[in-house]
Amino acid sequence: MTPKILSPQEAHSLLTNNAKAVYIDVRTVAEFATGHPRARVVNIPIIFRHPVKEETYPNQSFLPVVEDLYTKETLLVIGCGKEARATQAAEQLVAAGYSNVATMQDGYSGWKESKLPTTTDNRDGISYVSLLMKVKRKGKKKVAH
Repeated sequence: MTPKILSPQEAHSLLTNNAKAVYIDVRTVAEFATGHPRARVVNIPIIFRHPVKEETYPNQSFLPVVEDLYTKETLLVIGCGKEARATQAAEQLVAAGYSNVATMQDGYSGWKESKLPTTTDNRDGISYVSLLMKVKRKGKKKVAH
């Protein structure tokens, strides 16, 4: 199954009108903190960037955190800065059995260009650290740091 691609306007409409739809922003924690769509959104990075070197590392806890939060049937809209990481994350989710996955075309850049509502809200339940700690506290799944 290939994930559906939504325009920023379609994603906004879906997130506004469907109480079960969730936007997963797969950008890094630092990118997310600078701003993201104002909707039902969580930050679960697909990669981490080394703070000094020009290297990236896969987030080994991406799938365990998503699996802890959402059922395989949950409507998930995946977004990043432009589009590449969202596609990678969506493919990983589909391979893990998620059946209702879409990516947002042009990512957060497209959302902002479309003048859709944004926020820097990064409280518990939205921030990656809070979501990761919730999974770790449960101790159900082995998650990386």
